[in-house]
Amino acid sequence: MNATDTHATVNTSQDLRLELRFEPETACLYSPTNPNVRALHIAFSHARMEAHFFPKGQLQATHLERAIEWVEDQIQAAYAQWPKGNSLWSNEADLHALADVAGVAQGERRVLHVDAVEQTFSRLVLQAMGQSPGQEALPSNAQFYATLVFVRELMHHLHFPHILLAHQAPHSLR
Repeated sequence: MNATDTHATVNTSQDLRLELRFEPETACLYSPTNPNVRALHIAFSHARMEAHFFPKGQLQATHLERAIEWVEDQIQAAYAQWPKGNSLWSNEADLHALADVAGVAQGERRVLHVDAVEQTFSRLVLQAMGQSPGQEALPSNAQFYATLVFVRELMHHLHFPHILLAHQAPHSLR
């Protein structure tokens, strides 16, 4: 598979509601309510990132930098073909776990803002460099690292200001 397997149609609507779903070999952004918008599949898997960048669950600064570059390459290829101004939601357990660590309050509908993701990522960088105070420690597993790196880069490069986390499809993301 090349960097991205992109099958997106350009949408002029500024209110497209997209779902983020992790599949075995891709991260999929799609519209469950608009069948005219084809899904965008980004070559990403937790297993691939764990094997290549976080061997044995170890977090090292050089591996983290390579992981960021790899994810950026996967997302950047999709950037030009993806419409801007969309809302993103997910019910992925990995994203709820990230929200927990980022300090997002529990609830039926949670909002994971890009600032919270960036702050959590800053903590990850400090941890990778061995400079994180004990009380700031993040989960020490490769799946968490991979999720955080991917979500940070996705939000940054595709300009998502937040991700709505719900346990079922939201009726409205406003």
